[in-house]
Amino acid sequence: MTYLLHIVVALSLVMAAAEGLGLDVQVPWAVAALALVPHALAWLVRRLGIAGHFSIGGWVLLALRHSALGCFALATLALGWSSSVAQWSGTRLDLWSWPGLEILLVLVPFFAYTLLAIDARVRLLDRRPEQRSDLRRLELRSLFASLLPFAVMIAATAALGLHEPLRVQVEHVGLWSALFAAGLLSVLVWLLPWLLRHAWNTSPLPAGRARSTLEGLASKLGFRCRELVVWHTGFQQANAAVVGIGPSRTVLFSDLLLAQLGERELEAVFAHEIGHVVRHHVLVFAAWSLALLLGADLLIDSLGFGDSVEGLVLLGMTLLLWYFVFGWFSRRVELEADWHALETTGDAEALISALERVGGTHGRVRDSWRHFGTARRMEFLRSAASDPSIGHRLARRLQRFGIAGGVAVALVLAAQARELLNSYPRDQVAASLASGHYAQAADWARKVPALEPELSVLVSRALSTGECAPSTERLVELAREAQARDARIEALEYFTLAYLRGERSVDVELDALEAELRTGSR
Repeated sequence: MTYLLHIVVALSLVMAAAEGLGLDVQVPWAVAALALVPHALAWLVRRLGIAGHFSIGGWVLLALRHSALGCFALATLALGWSSSVAQWSGTRLDLWSWPGLEILLVLVPFFAYTLLAIDARVRLLDRRPEQRSDLRRLELRSLFASLLPFAVMIAATAALGLHEPLRVQVEHVGLWSALFAAGLLSVLVWLLPWLLRHAWNTSPLPAGRARSTLEGLASKLGFRCRELVVWHTGFQQANAAVVGIGPSRTVLFSDLLLAQLGERELEAVFAHEIGHVVRHHVLVFAAWSLALLLGADLLIDSLGFGDSVEGLVLLGMTLLLWYFVFGWFSRRVELEADWHALETTGDAEALISALERVGGTHGRVRDSWRHFGTARRMEFLRSAASDPSIGHRLARRLQRFGIAGGVAVALVLAAQARELLNSYPRDQVAASLASGHYAQAADWARKVPALEPELSVLVSRALSTGECAPSTERLVELAREAQARDARIEALEYFTLAYLRGERSVDVELDALEAELRTGSR
């Protein structure tokens, strides 16, 4: 989850840089110098430990864990890495529109810093070569697993981009864009168990007493899954998880967890994981996530921010709100899953014993973003075992939260659907201009009661060429002829039409003309 969030934030930083946030400098050589930061932080942690400053060392270790993201933020917002890549590639970096391969080049430092941070932490945490290798492989597989959803998305968009008419429709028509995103998300959810099984080192749980116990509990509770598997972490991590939705889901048990727990404890942990499924925690989380993100999109459009810095800031605030909502929800659903395990097995001590074995010293007293500390969870279990109304109250509270999420996402989806249908004719005007079908653009424009002046002007300018579908070269030629006559608005319109057709080489001239017209230059 950590790497997944880091990748999302890294992409957000690229978006921020594309919108002009950050310093107006370009020092690309300093981006390489930042590669020294992870190992420098690891060295500092060692020195602080030797000096007995363990509290400060803990904070520096936390900084090391997030150093890749911090270094990338400096590279993109303070050292001008994104603008340097844009200058080298000759294209405008803009994640609001169809991303090009230059985005991968922009992200190279982030992945380099991440690999260096992994190596620095592995060397710091364990000095035994074989343990280092196991931990490094575990971290690299976790990073790879986090990258897989983005790899699938890039592959899907690249494949779609090969078909120009479809690409234009998805890029410019909100309805088709939404359907493409929904389809892609559905494919990702369906593929997720398979992707993780192959990204992580897993194998089927071997036949034996443990498997028979788990299958018996699943049968008793009516729980179905495709497979029970062992997650081989080199005995570095004690964890269990259910991956996927519906009968295709897979349940993973790490090697260390299986080694640490007895039969009763393992059954209690499995009942806990089944609790997440039975109580629909993933669906509630998805409902609230969609409600927040799609609601933010509606708010951005209603305020007229569009593809602006203000819209990006509002989106960032929404992601921050999502972060806190998810943390609040995650900590409480872990308690509800504990309660489900207690209800189904009637064995509070088995789960308490499992928590004690896998929680560790720090996990016992310290709450994390996603989990309450082990001590608090054990206290909850003992209290709920003696007074079941405690568990029932928590379940009712989260049920109300889930219902509210369902209502919220239903309202937001209804509003989004209405907006997409209403904007369909207008979007088809833009799509027709982008594909060069100017007569078709005029036909769609007549179906829009109040077409924005910018689009209306572009339709008129497109028709003024007197050609059915002029090439981008012809549009650029007309723009430069207008420039020669000092007809800057006309030139801007022709350049815009060429840019819509995919001619990215004119973006510098577009920027210059827009700046001149904004400042009133003549």
